[in-house]
Amino acid sequence: MNLEIHTGLGARFKLQAKKAQTNEITRESAWSDNIVLDSGLARMSAGDWFDRCCVGAGNSVPNAGQVALDSFIASTTTKQEASTFIEIAAKPYHYGVRITWRFGIGVAAGNISELGIGWGNNNLWDRALVKDTSGNPTTITVLSDEYLDVISEIRVYPKDTISGTFNLLDKTGGIKSTHNFTGIPIITSATVTATNLRLERLVITNGSIQSVNSPPSGSQIAIIRNEGGAVLHSYPTQTSFEAVCKMGLGDGNGIHKSFWIGMFGPLVYGIGAYQFEITPPITKNNMQEMTYTVTGSWGRYEPA
Repeated sequence: MNLEIHTGLGARFKLQAKKAQTNEITRESAWSDNIVLDSGLARMSAGDWFDRCCVGAGNSVPNAGQVALDSFIASTTTKQEASTFIEIAAKPYHYGVRITWRFGIGVAAGNISELGIGWGNNNLWDRALVKDTSGNPTTITVLSDEYLDVISEIRVYPKDTISGTFNLLDKTGGIKSTHNFTGIPIITSATVTATNLRLERLVITNGSIQSVNSPPSGSQIAIIRNEGGAVLHSYPTQTSFEAVCKMGLGDGNGIHKSFWIGMFGPLVYGIGAYQFEITPPITKNNMQEMTYTVTGSWGRYEPA
């Protein structure tokens, strides 16, 4: 069985220059949408994809092929505040993190017109221009006696619905049965983590999928974890993964009707990401081994 999932990613920024003595906001930008860079998307299959915020003085229109700022001024790894959020009241469902990056007094002094987050000063995950309230490029001047806060919001957009058909094959590759599947996200929490994307666990139940904030019902038949070699990972491309989940003769015997997929990243750590229900269900016994394959991909979020 092959389950396919896709995730969209986006972010936005806001800047605040503040007086060191009073913490008064002296200048503030509007929110600026970013562009997630090709190199940033590729990094998500390799390792941690952000640990810093960078600001600069460049003004070229952001494009996906860039890897760094036009004119670097400063960077910081100081997270003054970090929180998570979830939006499941209306579509598009999404979740994310809001981080306030702090540049110390005078560190980012100058005229700031571009920014991004990434895993190195010349390795950015995204890039944006500073915007005014009309959406036009502008600059924020930071004086030598001021510090700069950059509020970044990273958003993850799971696909609202997933559906498809698969064939259950025997060990010779012959078709045993054909099944339909339907899936929805499962969004219960988020974490401030930026590890590379991979499957952490596959949980199988004999119940039905529920809602976007509730896992499948029924009894747990099996849980296949990443630890111990039960899940074999590969990355066919820089923006996709494949996870092969194996069960032996004594594992997971019973009715396989619903599944939930726990992920490492983006911005989740071992918690649910998607849930699926198959029709008709599959019944496994102790004379059978079973392999489920989960494939995932990610890219820039494109509004419908």
